[in-house]
Amino acid sequence: MLTSTWLDPIPGLWREEAAHRYWLGEHLFPVSITGVLAHGLSATARKAIAAKRPIWEPRGTTVHTALEHYSQARFLVGRSPEQALLAIEELPGHHRYRDWILPLLQLPLWDEVQVIASERLSCCLTRNLAGGFDGAYASPALSERWGREVRVLYDLKTLSAHGRPYSTAAQLGGYMVLEAAQGNHYDLGQTLWSKPGEATPSTFYSREQCLAAWAAAWSSYCLARRPF
Repeated sequence: MLTSTWLDPIPGLWREEAAHRYWLGEHLFPVSITGVLAHGLSATARKAIAAKRPIWEPRGTTVHTALEHYSQARFLVGRSPEQALLAIEELPGHHRYRDWILPLLQLPLWDEVQVIASERLSCCLTRNLAGGFDGAYASPALSERWGREVRVLYDLKTLSAHGRPYSTAAQLGGYMVLEAAQGNHYDLGQTLWSKPGEATPSTFYSREQCLAAWAAAWSSYCLARRPF
């Protein structure tokens, strides 16, 4: 029932990593999905996030890179799960965050789905907006149940040992909007929570939940920037 293959990159779309800015050729997008969502944070929340940046940034970067390499090795190149795991050993900083990485890559989920994108960049010229999401997969089990191919767009979040999950519906909805502009449809959204010694996929967000949460965030952002 599955017809999806690995999604081709959008020609000319790239990310300036240091400044976290997105370009389509020579066109610079003024804001990203992350930027829109950050706009709604309070000053207190911004300060708290910035204060812990030296902790969460290298951890998040390393774990995301490990998942990207594993996904590409296994689902794009076609290596076995064991070979894909071995490739992670060569990543700089891997051992420091091994307790986050191994449970994530050993999730039963990866034996049950077909990953079709990892660290994918996307954009919408109509909204002048861009972003990059962590991955997407097609689910044979859900496809059989629904009677058609079902695609899930997912986001990876790393937490400390005592960190608590939170809603990512708006972020997932933003990426769904970008991908709709590229002709790609997703039925569900999901968060992969990675903690020391534990990795847990969240329950699914419906497409409607994701788009509604994003619409609220986008409307708030546009209203705040409207000249009066």
